[in-house]
Amino acid sequence: MADTIYSTVEQVEALFAADGGGPVAIVNLLKFKEKADYPAEAAETSHGMTGREAYRLYADAFIDLIAEFGGRTVYWGDTLGYAIGAGDWDAVWINRFPDLQALRAVSTDPRYVDMHRHREAGLAHQHAIATRPDAVDR
Repeated sequence: MADTIYSTVEQVEALFAADGGGPVAIVNLLKFKEKADYPAEAAETSHGMTGREAYRLYADAFIDLIAEFGGRTVYWGDTLGYAIGAGDWDAVWINRFPDLQALRAVSTDPRYVDMHRHREAGLAHQHAIATRPDAVDR
């Protein structure tokens, strides 16, 4: 699979078409840029932030936004190493939403557009896996 930070139209359509209702957790595997890459006209370009620092600006704003739609972060952790397999991910971030409609509402909220610039500046690539929490996840 190619490295990217964006969903394809086909991925989004398939995800929402398969929606059976109920909670959903998004497991994000994150790789950060060494240095944040803001457009030349952005105020942040003069601060010399790392990709991780820029992405954290996005993550902090995203956490606040999803709370308004019933979502929450259930886990954020930096990668220590691999017990099985291999990869180059820097962090794992898991967010839970009451349903896919809440996720859609967050991603189309006008405030998301503003915070998204930090994601683009800091993120080298990402995999995001939509999961249906099991009954043991209360």
